[in-house]
Order: sequence, then structure tokens, then C-alpha cells
Amino acid sequence: MSLENVKEMIPKEAKPFKLVFEGPDLVIYTKNKKFFLEGTPKLKELTRILRKRIHVRPDPSILLPPEEAKKIALELIPGEAEVKEILFEPEFSKMIIFAKKPGVAIGKDGELSKALREKTNWYVEIVRVPLIPSAVVNKAREIIHEERAYRKKFLEKIGEKIQLKKGGKSVGWVRLTALGAFREVGRSALLLQTKTSRVLLDFGAGMSTVNKFPHTDAPEFLIDNLDAIVLTHAHMDHCGMIPLLYEYGYKGPLYLTEPTRDLMVLLQLDYIDVSHKTGESSPYTSKGIKQALRHSITLDYGEVFDITPDMRLTFQNAGHILGSASVHLHIGEGYHNLVYTGDIKFGPTRMLEPAFTQYSRVESMVIESTYGGKSDILPPLREAEENLIKVINETIENKGKVLIPVFSVGRSQEVMVVLANYKQQNPDFNIPVYLDGMIWDATAIHTTYPEYLSRALQRQILHYGYNPFADEMFIEIKNPTDRKNVIDEGDPSIILATAGMMNGGPVLEYFKHLASDEKNTLIFIGYQAQGTLGSKIQKGIKEVSLTDREGKTHAIDIKMRVDTVEGFSGHSDRRQLLAYLGNLVSKPKKLIINHGEPKKSFELASAANKLFKMETSVPWNLESVRLR
Repeated sequence: MSLENVKEMIPKEAKPFKLVFEGPDLVIYTKNKKFFLEGTPKLKELTRILRKRIHVRPDPSILLPPEEAKKIALELIPGEAEVKEILFEPEFSKMIIFAKKPGVAIGKDGELSKALREKTNWYVEIVRVPLIPSAVVNKAREIIHEERAYRKKFLEKIGEKIQLKKGGKSVGWVRLTALGAFREVGRSALLLQTKTSRVLLDFGAGMSTVNKFPHTDAPEFLIDNLDAIVLTHAHMDHCGMIPLLYEYGYKGPLYLTEPTRDLMVLLQLDYIDVSHKTGESSPYTSKGIKQALRHSITLDYGEVFDITPDMRLTFQNAGHILGSASVHLHIGEGYHNLVYTGDIKFGPTRMLEPAFTQYSRVESMVIESTYGGKSDILPPLREAEENLIKVINETIENKGKVLIPVFSVGRSQEVMVVLANYKQQNPDFNIPVYLDGMIWDATAIHTTYPEYLSRALQRQILHYGYNPFADEMFIEIKNPTDRKNVIDEGDPSIILATAGMMNGGPVLEYFKHLASDEKNTLIFIGYQAQGTLGSKIQKGIKEVSLTDREGKTHAIDIKMRVDTVEGFSGHSDRRQLLAYLGNLVSKPKKLIINHGEPKKSFELASAANKLFKMETSVPWNLESVRLR
């Protein structure tokens, strides 16, 4: 449908107005103040017809000057809201208010934000300030704000491109090419193609130096032909190589959730930093990360967006980490529906709701198989928590230290919630918990987006006023001196340190000094990929060699207790994966297995075929599958 056709459907009272497509959204800039304030409910039928998010914003000509609007905002919003900053984006007719308590700034039933619109004529957006200060969140928002003029043009260009070609060439066929994470874990990347569109689903880093990059050598993969990148979540094996594409000339959109955007930037910046520290060259620079930010378009769960002329995207909760999403793509007008699960957790956790299963139509599905093997049965969450607390308490009674290798995003925060809740129930549990690596920064991002957390955790934070992430038991390690003090002090403590598979990061520094003392305990709570140091220790090796920063190699005798507490994984185990498939409202006819060691992928494929009569396949990397 053309802009001219759409204009005919806009209520006459909106006039005079300007109509533009901004990325996946339709925006009406009106000079009629009454329509700006009251017009959105009158657009419900148009929203239904277009299946597009529609915003009504004031035309720049009727805006109150920013200085006056800011003064009114500060007078109107109670001090209790703790407003930290007010920014203006005249390009979008938007006033952005950053507050520690956005609910107070919005007011009951939105009365304060409505009053602000009436008094200033600005479109008001109220944004949460992290409870724990986050340089990454601030920088990401700063870049988005500074690049607003560029983003305005970029979004309009994308919107026009999608809309002008919409309803043109028929879909004809749908094809999926495996660029990474098939018969392996790491470097997730899939290319989805129709006659009209080329969409990349994830573009991650490999877990080994041998297979570090997705297969950009595939004949189907051409950066200049890409229409969009869709990112499921911010783990490096899914997002790690996206900046590389921008440095090689990609200038299109990157679709992701807002928490994923911030966490992605955090991890990618750390990737560059670690590369420099270890003497390796990073495949991209911070410029690539900035370009990804400039071109990012954040979407919420459950909202439907056109991302190409023949593809409509919906994100749904994946239950894996904060902001993680499964991708539903509606291709053509009912021609084909694909779900790419990404990494999913279909089971209870303290932090997130289980993965979404209520898809109305699914013909094809790509599902992960990290724990898809016959023997991959994890204990219930309650049992896992009890086992963790038991091992910790035994170590503390033995006057030892507990070292837990963790990924900075996901399991770190899950363990933090468990420890904080245990302390709430057991006030005598006054053991310091040290956070080293990026855990503190990642946790700060978690405090920015409580609406993405589980309903129970949201109630605890927003209604009962207790945020477990901000408990005083958690102490940030800021530098090597802090780290040395923790190692040297004689009192028991708990240390959460990256990296989760012990293939780098500060966890190695703690391990070198704590491994020789049998009073101490090393606890694995996450997946340990084959060949990593974590996997070797987990399997019982008693001596390892580690190289220090000067290049000297040291033999480490492992006398500390080594335990694995299963049940904390952000991935579904075999039972949960099969339960996920069983609970799908619409069962896919074709099931494609990825993100797993070959044996696990084949065992999951076999079980799904027998239980649900689905056509299953386990492609190789570089293999293409025709979906229709």
C-alpha cells in the first residue's frame, strides 16, 4: 500500500499532517494539537489493516522551545522520580526524560506524561536510569541520541524501501543456508533467502581459533545483498562478528531487543579489549560497534514488524538471557512461517519466564540442541539451588573460598538472585560475593530492564522494593589490586569470575592461586565446550599448564575440590526441548537441528521424528535447505 493510499485512510481531523515510514513504523506528524493528544485510539482500524505500529507525533512547528519544556517537566514531575537528565530530539519531536523511577514520572494511569504532552506539545518518552550506574547503557543511549539526524534519514530510507517494494514480486521459494553452528556449538549464523529478500539470522564468533568466523565464503553470502540482520541475543557466539559486517560495508538495519543492544555492545567492547591484552588482533574496531549501534532498530516482544517487502518479524521471549528472543518470520502473505528458536530455556528459572510456544502458524523451525542428547537430563531448579548452597556452605565451614566460573551475562545474574534470596531467608549468611570481569556491568544492564525479567522478580523489584542485584553482599572487583586482596585474604568468600569455560579472563588468576589448596572449591554451573580448560578440569585432570602475561608457563596442581552443579544452564535440557516442541500450538512440518555437538543434534532429531512425526534434518555448515 502506497503512502498516498494510506493518507486517504487518516482521519480528516489530523490535517495538516506529514506521513512517513520510519523503519518498521508508520509515523504521523500532525499540526493539529488535539489529534496529537487524542488521535491514537482512532487509528486502531488502520493499525489492523496495515499490521504496522503507528505513532502520532507533533509537527516540529508546534513544539514549545526545549528550555521552556524542560522547565515545565521539572516542575510537574515529583522529585521522588529522581529525574537525571532531559534530552530533546526535534527530528522525532521527542522529549526524553531519564528517571530512576519512571513509574513515578509517568504518573498514575499516565496522567503526568499526558499533562506534559498537553503543556509542551512534545512527544514524551520516559526512560529508566540503571539502578547500578552503567557506562555502557549511557554510551549506547548517547550514541543513539547524537546520531539522531542520521538515524532519521536512515529509518525513513529503510521504511520506504520496505513499503515501495511490498506486494511486488511473488515469494516463489524460501531457502535457508547454514553459515555456522550446525553440528557444532559456536559462530551461529543462518542466511534466509527468498526471490526478494536476504536476511541474516545471527552472526557470532566461534569458540575455537580454528573456526573463529561464520562461513562468509558461502556463494550465497554477499554483504551488498543483505537486507537485514536479526539478532536473537547477546552472547558472543551469536553476536560476536556483527561489527565486522559493518566495517566491510554493510549499511542496513540490525533488529534486536533493547537489552540485547546494550549487552551486545558490552561484550563486543570487551572482546576487543581482551584481544589487545592477549596480543591477538581483533577482527574489528570500536568503529564497527558504533556503526552497528547507529543502524540498530529495537523491537519489543510480541510486536509485528515488516523488515523486508515479503518478511514480517516478531520477537518472542526465548527464556535464555535478558532480552533473548526467538524469531518468528511470516514470509509472504501466508506463504511460509519460520521460527528460529535461537538459544531457549523452556523451564522455570529465578530470572526469566519460559520460552514462548503460542505461535499460531509454524511450517519450519530451526531449534538448538546444546543439551539434546539422550543423557542430557538436568535436575529440577530447586534441587540445583539446594546443591549449590550445600557445596558453598561446606566450603565455608572448611574456611575455604568458592570460585565459580561464569559467563558475564545470564548465569552470573541467576546465581546472584539465588544467593541474595538465600541471604534474605538466612540473615546469618554474611559471606561476601566478589564479582570480577564484566559481571558488574552486565548486572547494571539487568537493573535497567526489569520488565524483561520474570513476573516474580518484577514484583520483588517494583512492588516490594527489594532488588537482589543491588544487595550489599555483592562487591565489584575493579582492578588487579582488588583481585590480589581477595586472593590473599584468609576469610571465606564466594568469587564469580569470567570466563565461564575458563578459556581466558580473570577466573584464571584466581584459579592459579586457589587451585593448590584443598580447602577451596571450584564449582562449574554452565556448559563446558570440548577442548576448553573448563572441560578438561571438569573431566578430572589433576595438573594443567597456564601461561602468564610474561609468556612463562606454570604447572598448576589441582588439589581444590571440583564440583559440577547441574541445573543452572540457560539452555533447555532434552526433556525441556521435547516439552517445548510438544507445547507448540502449531507443530512445524520441518524441523532443522543446530547449535549442538553432532551426536546430540542427531539424537534430538531422532526423538522429535518419532514423537511428533516431524521431518527432521541435521545439515552441515555450508548446506542449503529449501523450506518451500
